Amino acid sequence: MQEIQTVCGAMQTLPGCTGEGEPHPPPETTNTSKDHPGAADMSHLYPKEPRLGYSPTSLSLSCSQEKTPVKGKYFILRDGTLEQAIADIKAVLSPAEDGEMQSIWILTEVDHWNNDQERLVFLTQHSLLLCRYDFVGLCNSHLFRIPLNIIDALYWGELHYPNTSLNKREGKAVRICWDKLRPPSFLARWNPWSSELPYLTLMQHPAAEMEERISHMCQLEKFKEQLVECVRGAHMKKPLPGRANGPLVLEKPIPMETYLGLMSLLSSKAELGYAKSRGSFGF
Repeated sequence: MQEIQTVCGAMQTLPGCTGEGEPHPPPETTNTSKDHPGAADMSHLYPKEPRLGYSPTSLSLSCSQEKTPVKGKYFILRDGTLEQAIADIKAVLSPAEDGEMQSIWILTEVDHWNNDQERLVFLTQHSLLLCRYDFVGLCNSHLFRIPLNIIDALYWGELHYPNTSLNKREGKAVRICWDKLRPPSFLARWNPWSSELPYLTLMQHPAAEMEERISHMCQLEKFKEQLVECVRGAHMKKPLPGRANGPLVLEKPIPMETYLGLMSLLSSKAELGYAKSRGSFGF
């Protein structure tokens, strides 16, 4: 025991003993690896839970439908869109068949199932042309031509619906009829995509009061007045045999045969017939 004390005194201090010969308590170690007892302790370089409570943040870009400018709500109101559409349609018109351009209108067509569709209407010297234009892809989708000299009746008035109809539109409309002696067939009336009906119905575009530069192109009553004059002129220049001279113009309620109209109600509320901004839902 004396030799151990002498050695401890000569070496100053040993880890396992004190100057009085009492053993030291073992030094405290933190996070020592059991597999590598000789490895250095690096735990102080890393946080204990580096990803605790972290989640990516989401930033609002404030592009909701309520904050969308009125000018950008309908694509037809955007700068250059209407001019591009008019140029594309004029390029496919036939001067020999249609004659000189009289006026251009922005209106809404209401079909026999009470669905509304945005239309560009061209009134020429010999024809009435309705264009379904793709304002998203900027291309002409469909062009419907009606010679003015075959139009035999025009009706002006409110739309009249059955009592059971769910979607009753308000406002004036004009119905343009041709070949009135041939009533539409049963299949044509019950086919929502039929184009064999001898009439069409037009109403004022909802963007008529939104921008002053196109408001004059959306006035339905002025369109009706000019259409009557052009139709009468076409009947005088190119009369059809067996028909009275000039169209029949009447002011009366326009009947709509939509007895339920559930699909037209949904389409009308969402304005599916118009190219417009719909927030995160697409066009």
